[in-house]
Order: sequence, then structure tokens, then C-alpha cells
Amino acid sequence: MMKRIATAVAVFALLTVPAACRNFLTGGELSTDPTRVVTATPLLLFEATQPNLWAEMGSDLDRNAVMFMQQMLGAQRQYQSIYQYGIDEGTAGGFYAGIYSGGNLFDLRNIEAAASQSGDSTLLGIAQVEEVMLMGTAADVFGDIVYDNAYSGPNPALEGQMKVYADLQALLDKAITNLAATGPTNHGPGGTDLVYGGSKAKWTALAYTLKARYYMHTAEVDPTSYSKAYAASLKGIQTPAGDYMATFSGASGEQNLWYQFDIVQRSGYIAPDPHFVSFLTDSIDPILGTPRNDPRVNLYFNASRNDLNDNWIGVSGTGNAPQLFVTSAENLLIGAEAAYKTGDYPTALSLLNQERGTDQFPNALGSYAGFAPYTMPAAPDSLLKAILGEKYIVLFQNMEVWNDYKRNCYPNITTAPGAPAGAKIPARLFYDASIRNTNSSIPAPSAQPIRNANDPANTTDAVGDACLGQ
Repeated sequence: MMKRIATAVAVFALLTVPAACRNFLTGGELSTDPTRVVTATPLLLFEATQPNLWAEMGSDLDRNAVMFMQQMLGAQRQYQSIYQYGIDEGTAGGFYAGIYSGGNLFDLRNIEAAASQSGDSTLLGIAQVEEVMLMGTAADVFGDIVYDNAYSGPNPALEGQMKVYADLQALLDKAITNLAATGPTNHGPGGTDLVYGGSKAKWTALAYTLKARYYMHTAEVDPTSYSKAYAASLKGIQTPAGDYMATFSGASGEQNLWYQFDIVQRSGYIAPDPHFVSFLTDSIDPILGTPRNDPRVNLYFNASRNDLNDNWIGVSGTGNAPQLFVTSAENLLIGAEAAYKTGDYPTALSLLNQERGTDQFPNALGSYAGFAPYTMPAAPDSLLKAILGEKYIVLFQNMEVWNDYKRNCYPNITTAPGAPAGAKIPARLFYDASIRNTNSSIPAPSAQPIRNANDPANTTDAVGDACLGQ
């Protein structure tokens, strides 16, 4: 895979010779090597955008999110500080700057322009879905971002987070339309698609799950978004076979991102958080009324799961393990929460049981058999707790747990041990210093908001108890 990716990101300068300097040793194949790439084609650019997108979504942002949500504990160096909310302009790991560079938004816009010109609606629609994943993640983390006016000139202004979300929903609608188009020019990416192999059906389902995801991200300030999220989830990813995941060969430099971090580079910097281990093993199932004893604890962590000096890694414990970003589990549980919030408890229970009854990690190291179905609890709050608790568990290593918490204050965690008195669980990150230093529209950290527009602080959690961490 890396040979293809290396080709995709290599754009060679085309040398030209002024007319006055011509000689008999120029022209034809004397000047042009037919085996040498001189122009990056849309398919080569597309292939390169995929690992870049995975790195953006699956590195520092993922690690920060699971520490904020007390699934993992920052044990050493800067990760101990981040775990205790010592965040600054470097905490995002260059993500904000990276979204505008080659291999990300810049190349996606070039792919879209070329696909539109050639009439390849399939490639156009797929690139648009990738753009939504990239820019939606940016809006989730930073709130207001540069989007429509990117590359328009120096010092582009920030655009409001809610407008960005609306623009992304409109772009997904266009992508779905493009993916439905037929015709002889709609070739698509073919084998350069490292996840779905060019499957229009799978990209369309992903687009609908993303619609559901971003409706949920606006539901705290616009409750009508719950019904929209539910409707979108019905057409979203329904089984793990449709999951959007990063794939890795396992060769040096091509390993699972968590494996690279914990096994190859920084063993012991991050460890299992006792809170999450206890949530999996000892917390009370809100419907059954018994300790969870969730078997996934043995997939997520090694046996010495509380040993800070041991490699903790479980499902990411091999270099070629996939990394999940958008899944059927998320889609079904979005549907379950949205149905609950609109008063349809039977549907909420049915979707929860559908998700729990399926092994959600068939492509990862190890598996589990799924769970017996729940019956409707007497107290509706117990059903909502079960939905949100299941999502907290199954989306381990996925920053959606942070977005869910910001909306619901669930699980209702206290601030991390060692955090300063009066500290709150972070709700956003600072823009990168490198961008602020080159764009005068980016405010200084002291002038940036504590929370984003979609996320006012909750006074209570999802079931009415006082919210402890916001």
C-alpha cells in the first residue's frame, strides 16, 4: 500500500527549456521519461488523501478525546498534563494547520474540480464525503473554522460553527446525489479506494451516517435535529461490513496508529484509566441491575490492564489491526438515542438490541459473541442510560465519545485526578499556534471561547442528575 501512497503524494516539477537554449539533445523521449510521474492525477491525489485523513482523525485528537473521557490515563510527560487539562496551542498536534495542507482539503478541492470537469460523479461524491469527515472533525474540535473562504487570500476569516455544519449537510446531500448518478464517465476511484474499493453503496451509507452524526452534534441547541438524525440513520451503515476503517499493512511505518504510538514509539505514556476499567467490569447495568462484567475489557486491554509500565494495548495490539472511524455501532446507537429523545422508546430499545446483538469487531483482534436482548425497563431513564453507556463502551478509541459527552454529560464523570481545583473537562481545543501566527483572523488563546456554539454547558446530565464535569 505504501508504494502506491508514496506515488500518490509525489508531484515532480516539470522542467522546461527556453527556446533560445534548445539543442539537438532535447525533445521527445530525450527530454521526457515515460516512467516518471510529472503530474499528480486525481486518482493519485485521492489515494493520498486517505492515509492523511486517517492520521488527522486517529492520532492526537483521538488520544486527547479518550483521556478527556477517562477511557485512557495520561501517565507520562505531556500526556499527564493533557489528562489533567493542561492544554495549549500545541495540544491538537498540528491538526488545524494540517487540514488545509496538501493531502487534505487542498487536494480534495482539486480532486472535486477535476472529477466535475471529467464528469466522474462517483469520484466527486466520494471526495465530497471525505471533505465532510475532515471539516466536520475540525468544526467539532475548534468550533468556528476557515472553510468556504479557504485559499481565498491572506488572513481568511473564521466562519461560524453552526453555518459550517449546515454547509456540510448540504455538501452531503450533493455527494449522495452524485453517488446515485449513472453514466459512462462515472468511473470512480476503483482500486485506489483503500476502504470500500469504489463501492457507491457503501459510500452512500457512510454519507447518511455522517448526516446523522452531525445532526446529533447540533441537537443540544436545536432539538429538531433528533428526528433528522434518526431519519438519516435509517439509510446509514447497518452492519460492520460497511464500517469506514483505516487499514494497515503492518510493515514498519504502516502500522495501526495506536500500535505505532504505544508499542513502537511511546510505551507507557498512556495507560488504561481505572475509571473505564471499572465501568466495563463493576458498574451496574442500568437495565439488568447487575455488574456489567463486559467481555470487551479483554479486547481493549491486556490482562495487566492497570499496570502503567505494561503495554496496555488490546484490539490495536497488532500492526495490521484496522482502526474504526465511522461504524454501524455508532449509526444504530445514534438512531436509538434519537428515537428515545423523540419519545419512541420501543424503536430505541430495538436499535439498542440490534447493536448489542452483533460482534462489532469482526475485523479486529479477537471478537465477542454479542449480548442477549434487553426487555423494556420500567423506568425510561434506564433505557437512555443503557444506550449512552453502550456507545461509551463500543466507541472506545473514537473521539465521538467526547462529542456525546459534551451533548449529554454522560457518563457523568468528575474531573480527572490531579486536575486543578475548579477545572472543567475541556470542551474544545485551541487553534494551532502556527496558524495564528500566519492568519491575523485567528484570536489569541485568551480571546477564544471555552465552549463551541453547539455546546452550551449542561447543568444536569442526560437523566437529570447534576453534571459534575461541565
